[in-house]
Amino acid sequence: MDVGTPFGREGTPLARLRLVADDLTGALDTAAQFVAAFSPISVHWRAVAPTCSIAFDTGARERSGPDAEALVTERLALAPFDPAALHYAKLDTLLRGHPAEEIIAWLRFGRFERCIVAPAFPHHGRVTRYGMQYRRLGDAWTPVSADLTTDLGRRGFHVVRRRPGEDAPEGISLWDAETDADLDAIVAAGRAARTPTLWCGSGGLAAALARSLGAAPSRAKATLTAPMLAPPVLGLFGSDQAITAEQIEACDAVALSARDGGTEMIAEIGRRLSQDGVALVRLAIAEGSPRQQAAETIAREFGRLVRALTPPSTLLVAGGETLRAVCAALETDHLELVGQIEPGIPRSVMRGGRFDGVHVVSKSGAFGDRNLLRRLLALDPPLTTGVSP
Repeated sequence: MDVGTPFGREGTPLARLRLVADDLTGALDTAAQFVAAFSPISVHWRAVAPTCSIAFDTGARERSGPDAEALVTERLALAPFDPAALHYAKLDTLLRGHPAEEIIAWLRFGRFERCIVAPAFPHHGRVTRYGMQYRRLGDAWTPVSADLTTDLGRRGFHVVRRRPGEDAPEGISLWDAETDADLDAIVAAGRAARTPTLWCGSGGLAAALARSLGAAPSRAKATLTAPMLAPPVLGLFGSDQAITAEQIEACDAVALSARDGGTEMIAEIGRRLSQDGVALVRLAIAEGSPRQQAAETIAREFGRLVRALTPPSTLLVAGGETLRAVCAALETDHLELVGQIEPGIPRSVMRGGRFDGVHVVSKSGAFGDRNLLRRLLALDPPLTTGVSP
């Protein structure tokens, strides 16, 4: 499929996507930007040889740096370097995990003349200024702790800082960006080089690449009278991000806190799904629980729930670890991307396992405004209008 002027090896039109992320929601929301260009796109968490466009979740977010580098290397080694692929290293918008190690794994794998790093995602209040990543919290901008230039420099990889409107140099360049127009300019500079390029970023840069291909992702139009999610909707929330807690609180009438995944809770959730068409479930985790212990508890108890409940029409999940654990419990083979509702909120379908064919709407725990879930479910009275945060 020739989707535009080539920017792989010169003269080779792009035909496939090769994307690697360190968590499942990130793989989904970034790869979703390319559905119109490279469909079908399958999203896998196990090491499988790619036969079409593919996005991998390594699950390395909470692992060590060497582990993260090894897991990316393992996924890339499943197929030889493909000059007809768009190669994309998905970075967390807050630079959580080990982005430097993951970029290094990519650079050691491929014959890239350029590596363009642009982790900004303006739609979700993530920008890059003077080579540092910032997040919007209320009316203030707060820097994140990671410093990619320093982290890559420690490993002997020199990074050149660039601003939109400048040329893309050979080697690694880290780009400032505060708007979608900035990201469009960065993509234009990278494509003008017409040489093998490694793109490193989040859903923001991915959307800009899709726009440059004439394959911009579509967005669902929200209404205030009809939900965008087919009922019954089972929501499972394992993220510990404050914004996710606020989103659930805004839907108090259809939310419940589960003590565990036992018989009583299964019956109550089943009743709500049958009578109300929606149940948003958050597991009650003891305050101060170690992160690994909390993750294991969420995986175990949500696993008990989904193995016992009748498959819903829509599964709504926040948090990459949670979604991956649910897929494992259901013996899902992979997720097939079908698009997005809005940036950062992808749609996919479960393939294989107990929930085969169930539609999934997922999000990073850190994404969205307080009323996101109310909009998706068209709860009455609406607290906001439209779909944009």
